[in-house]
Amino acid sequence: MTFVGRLALVVILSVVGALVVVALFAYGASERVGAEIERARVSHLLGTLKATTEANLSIGLALEQIAPLQARIEREKAGDPSVLAIDIFNAAGRSVYSTDRSAVGESVPASWTSNLADPGTWRVGERGDSVFGTHFENDITVAGGIALTVSDEARQMRDERLGVELLLRTLALGLLIALLALLATLVFARVMMGPFEQAGRILNATAEGSEEGDSLIRLATAAAARFNAAEAHVAGGLRRLRGLDDAA
Repeated sequence: MTFVGRLALVVILSVVGALVVVALFAYGASERVGAEIERARVSHLLGTLKATTEANLSIGLALEQIAPLQARIEREKAGDPSVLAIDIFNAAGRSVYSTDRSAVGESVPASWTSNLADPGTWRVGERGDSVFGTHFENDITVAGGIALTVSDEARQMRDERLGVELLLRTLALGLLIALLALLATLVFARVMMGPFEQAGRILNATAEGSEEGDSLIRLATAAAARFNAAEAHVAGGLRRLRGLDDAA
Protein backbone atom coordinates (compact mmCIF):
# COMPACT_ATOMS: atom_id res chain seq x y z
CA MET A 1 0.00 0.00 0.00
CA THR A 2 1.31 3.44 -0.93
CA PHE A 3 1.98 6.20 1.55
CA VAL A 4 -1.15 8.06 0.40
CA GLY A 5 -3.27 4.92 0.79
CA ARG A 6 -1.96 4.31 4.32
CA LEU A 7 -2.54 7.93 5.26
CA ALA A 8 -6.12 7.84 3.91
CA LEU A 9 -6.82 4.57 5.76
CA VAL A 10 -5.52 5.96 9.06
CA VAL A 11 -7.59 9.15 8.70
CA ILE A 12 -10.80 7.27 7.80
CA LEU A 13 -10.42 4.72 10.61
CA SER A 14 -9.72 7.50 13.12
CA VAL A 15 -12.81 9.46 12.05
CA VAL A 16 -15.09 6.42 12.06
CA GLY A 17 -13.73 5.30 15.42
CA ALA A 18 -14.37 8.73 16.92
CA LEU A 19 -17.94 8.69 15.56
CA VAL A 20 -18.60 5.26 17.07
CA VAL A 21 -17.32 6.37 20.47
CA VAL A 22 -19.48 9.52 20.37
CA ALA A 23 -22.52 7.47 19.31
CA LEU A 24 -22.02 5.03 22.19
CA PHE A 25 -21.74 7.87 24.68
CA ALA A 26 -24.86 9.50 23.22
CA TYR A 27 -26.82 6.24 23.44
CA GLY A 28 -25.77 5.69 27.05
CA ALA A 29 -26.66 9.27 27.95
CA SER A 30 -30.08 8.99 26.29
CA GLU A 31 -30.78 5.77 28.21
CA ARG A 32 -29.93 7.48 31.50
CA VAL A 33 -32.07 10.51 30.63
CA GLY A 34 -34.98 8.24 29.66
CA ALA A 35 -34.70 6.32 32.94
CA GLU A 36 -34.59 9.58 34.92
CA ILE A 37 -37.65 10.92 33.08
CA GLU A 38 -39.57 7.70 33.77
CA ARG A 39 -38.60 7.77 37.45
CA ALA A 40 -39.62 11.44 37.74
CA ARG A 41 -42.99 10.66 36.12
CA VAL A 42 -43.81 7.75 38.40
CA SER A 43 -42.49 9.63 41.44
CA HIS A 44 -44.88 12.48 40.66
CA LEU A 45 -47.83 10.09 40.37
CA LEU A 46 -46.86 8.25 43.54
CA GLY A 47 -46.45 11.56 45.36
CA THR A 48 -49.91 12.71 44.27
CA LEU A 49 -51.56 9.48 45.42
CA LYS A 50 -49.58 9.58 48.67
CA ALA A 51 -50.67 13.15 49.40
CA THR A 52 -54.34 12.29 48.75
CA THR A 53 -54.18 9.19 50.94
CA GLU A 54 -52.44 10.94 53.84
CA ALA A 55 -54.86 13.88 53.65
CA ASN A 56 -57.79 11.50 54.17
CA LEU A 57 -56.01 9.60 56.93
CA SER A 58 -55.26 12.86 58.73
CA ILE A 59 -58.99 13.60 59.16
CA GLY A 60 -59.53 10.29 60.94
CA LEU A 61 -60.62 8.02 58.10
CA ALA A 62 -59.33 4.45 57.97
CA LEU A 63 -57.67 3.33 54.75
CA GLU A 64 -60.63 1.06 53.98
CA GLN A 65 -62.96 4.07 54.17
CA ILE A 66 -61.27 6.11 51.42
CA ALA A 67 -63.38 4.64 48.61
CA PRO A 68 -62.61 7.41 46.07
CA LEU A 69 -59.07 6.05 45.86
CA GLN A 70 -60.33 3.12 43.77
CA ALA A 71 -61.77 5.38 41.09
CA ARG A 72 -58.68 7.61 41.25
CA ILE A 73 -56.16 4.85 40.57
CA GLU A 74 -58.32 3.48 37.75
CA ARG A 75 -58.34 6.91 36.09
CA GLU A 76 -54.60 7.24 36.46
CA LYS A 77 -54.02 3.81 34.91
CA ALA A 78 -56.38 4.57 32.02
CA GLY A 79 -54.51 7.81 31.31
CA ASP A 80 -51.08 6.17 30.97
CA PRO A 81 -50.74 3.06 28.76
CA SER A 82 -47.34 2.23 30.26
CA VAL A 83 -48.91 1.74 33.70
CA LEU A 84 -49.97 -1.89 34.12
CA ALA A 85 -51.34 -1.74 37.65
CA ILE A 86 -51.65 0.47 40.72
CA ASP A 87 -52.04 -1.07 44.17
CA ILE A 88 -52.63 0.54 47.55
CA PHE A 89 -52.00 -1.79 50.47
CA ASN A 90 -51.97 -1.56 54.25
CA ALA A 91 -49.06 -2.02 56.62
CA ALA A 92 -49.93 -5.70 57.02
CA GLY A 93 -49.24 -6.22 53.32
CA ARG A 94 -52.83 -6.75 52.17
CA SER A 95 -54.19 -5.02 49.08
CA VAL A 96 -57.00 -2.57 49.86
CA TYR A 97 -57.38 -0.86 46.46
CA SER A 98 -56.12 -2.15 43.12
CA THR A 99 -56.74 -1.58 39.43
CA ASP A 100 -56.91 -5.37 39.30
CA ARG A 101 -60.00 -5.76 41.45
CA SER A 102 -59.49 -9.50 41.79
CA ALA A 103 -56.32 -8.72 43.77
CA VAL A 104 -58.17 -6.70 46.46
CA GLY A 105 -57.85 -8.48 49.78
CA GLU A 106 -54.86 -10.53 48.61
CA SER A 107 -51.38 -10.31 50.08
CA VAL A 108 -48.91 -8.23 48.11
CA PRO A 109 -45.37 -9.50 47.34
CA ALA A 110 -42.99 -9.51 50.28
CA SER A 111 -40.58 -7.29 48.34
CA TRP A 112 -43.16 -4.50 48.52
CA THR A 113 -43.72 -4.63 52.27
CA SER A 114 -39.98 -4.96 52.93
CA ASN A 115 -39.50 -1.53 51.32
CA LEU A 116 -42.08 0.28 53.48
CA ALA A 117 -39.32 1.60 55.72
CA ASP A 118 -37.73 3.35 52.71
CA PRO A 119 -38.66 7.06 52.95
CA GLY A 120 -38.27 7.65 49.21
CA THR A 121 -39.31 5.92 46.02
CA TRP A 122 -38.21 2.32 45.74
CA ARG A 123 -38.04 0.05 42.71
CA VAL A 124 -38.13 -3.73 42.29
CA GLY A 125 -38.17 -5.92 39.19
CA GLU A 126 -41.08 -8.29 38.78
CA ARG A 127 -41.68 -10.66 35.83
CA GLY A 128 -39.93 -8.39 33.37
CA ASP A 129 -41.70 -5.25 34.61
CA SER A 130 -40.68 -2.53 37.05
CA VAL A 131 -42.59 -1.83 40.25
CA PHE A 132 -42.09 1.61 41.79
CA GLY A 133 -43.47 2.30 45.22
CA THR A 134 -43.56 4.49 48.26
CA HIS A 135 -45.18 4.42 51.69
CA PHE A 136 -47.76 6.68 53.29
CA GLU A 137 -48.23 7.55 56.94
CA ASN A 138 -51.00 8.35 59.36
CA ASP A 139 -50.49 10.61 62.35
CA ILE A 140 -48.53 7.92 64.15
CA THR A 141 -46.59 5.62 61.86
CA VAL A 142 -46.38 4.03 58.42
CA ALA A 143 -49.89 3.00 57.43
CA GLY A 144 -49.21 1.25 54.13
CA GLY A 145 -47.79 1.65 50.67
CA ILE A 146 -48.55 2.40 47.04
CA ALA A 147 -47.12 0.28 44.23
CA LEU A 148 -47.07 1.32 40.59
CA THR A 149 -46.28 -1.43 38.06
CA VAL A 150 -44.81 -0.07 34.82
CA SER A 151 -44.18 -2.01 31.62
CA ASP A 152 -40.52 -2.24 30.62
CA GLU A 153 -41.53 -3.19 27.08
CA ALA A 154 -42.29 0.38 26.04
CA ARG A 155 -38.95 1.59 27.39
CA GLN A 156 -37.09 -1.27 25.70
CA MET A 157 -38.80 -0.57 22.38
CA ARG A 158 -37.95 3.12 22.74
CA ASP A 159 -34.33 2.27 23.45
CA GLU A 160 -34.23 -0.10 20.47
CA ARG A 161 -35.69 2.54 18.15
CA LEU A 162 -33.20 5.06 19.46
CA GLY A 163 -30.34 2.61 18.93
CA VAL A 164 -31.36 1.84 15.34
CA GLU A 165 -31.88 5.51 14.51
CA LEU A 166 -28.56 6.44 16.08
CA LEU A 167 -26.82 3.62 14.18
CA LEU A 168 -28.28 4.71 10.83
CA ARG A 169 -27.37 8.34 11.42
CA THR A 170 -23.87 7.37 12.55
CA LEU A 171 -23.36 5.24 9.43
CA ALA A 172 -24.61 8.02 7.14
CA LEU A 173 -22.52 10.65 8.87
CA GLY A 174 -19.53 8.32 9.02
CA LEU A 175 -19.74 7.65 5.28
CA LEU A 176 -19.97 11.36 4.51
CA ILE A 177 -17.10 12.28 6.80
CA ALA A 178 -15.02 9.35 5.50
CA LEU A 179 -15.46 10.59 1.93
CA LEU A 180 -14.55 14.13 2.97
CA ALA A 181 -11.56 12.82 4.92
CA LEU A 182 -10.45 10.78 1.89
CA LEU A 183 -10.76 13.81 -0.37
CA ALA A 184 -8.88 16.01 2.11
CA THR A 185 -6.18 13.37 2.45
CA LEU A 186 -5.74 13.11 -1.29
CA VAL A 187 -5.54 16.89 -1.63
CA PHE A 188 -3.08 17.06 1.28
CA ALA A 189 -1.00 14.26 -0.18
CA ARG A 190 -1.03 15.94 -3.57
CA VAL A 191 0.14 19.21 -2.10
CA MET A 192 2.77 17.61 0.12
CA MET A 193 4.02 14.92 -2.26
CA GLY A 194 3.82 17.02 -5.45
CA PRO A 195 7.24 18.66 -5.03
CA PHE A 196 8.89 15.28 -4.25
CA GLU A 197 7.33 13.69 -7.34
CA GLN A 198 8.41 16.64 -9.49
CA ALA A 199 11.93 16.47 -8.05
CA GLY A 200 12.05 12.74 -8.85
CA ARG A 201 11.04 13.37 -12.46
CA ILE A 202 13.70 16.09 -12.78
CA LEU A 203 16.39 13.77 -11.42
CA ASN A 204 15.22 10.99 -13.78
CA ALA A 205 15.38 13.43 -16.68
CA THR A 206 11.69 12.95 -17.46
CA ALA A 207 10.85 16.57 -16.66
CA GLU A 208 12.48 19.93 -17.16
CA GLY A 209 14.06 21.62 -14.17
CA SER A 210 13.22 25.09 -12.94
CA GLU A 211 15.12 27.77 -11.09
CA GLU A 212 11.87 29.14 -9.66
CA GLY A 213 9.28 27.81 -7.28
CA ASP A 214 9.81 25.35 -4.42
CA SER A 215 13.30 25.07 -2.93
CA LEU A 216 13.21 21.29 -3.44
CA ILE A 217 12.63 21.81 -7.18
CA ARG A 218 15.56 24.22 -7.35
CA LEU A 219 17.80 21.75 -5.51
CA ALA A 220 16.73 18.92 -7.82
CA THR A 221 17.37 21.15 -10.84
CA ALA A 222 20.84 22.02 -9.57
CA ALA A 223 21.60 18.37 -8.80
CA ALA A 224 20.43 17.29 -12.24
CA ALA A 225 22.56 20.01 -13.84
CA ARG A 226 25.63 18.87 -11.89
CA PHE A 227 24.93 15.27 -12.83
CA ASN A 228 24.52 16.17 -16.49
CA ALA A 229 27.74 18.22 -16.38
CA ALA A 230 29.62 15.36 -14.75
CA GLU A 231 28.17 12.92 -17.26
CA ALA A 232 29.24 15.20 -20.12
CA HIS A 233 32.71 15.55 -18.62
CA VAL A 234 33.08 11.77 -18.34
CA ALA A 235 31.82 11.31 -21.89
CA GLY A 236 34.34 13.89 -23.11
CA GLY A 237 37.16 12.13 -21.30
CA LEU A 238 36.16 8.81 -22.85
CA ARG A 239 36.15 10.37 -26.32
CA ARG A 240 39.65 11.76 -25.78
CA LEU A 241 40.89 8.37 -24.62
CA ARG A 242 39.44 6.70 -27.70
CA GLY A 243 41.10 9.38 -29.84
CA LEU A 244 44.51 8.64 -28.27
CA ASP A 245 44.04 4.94 -28.83
CA ASP A 246 43.19 5.52 -32.46
CA ALA A 247 46.24 7.78 -32.92
CA ALA A 248 48.55 5.14 -31.45
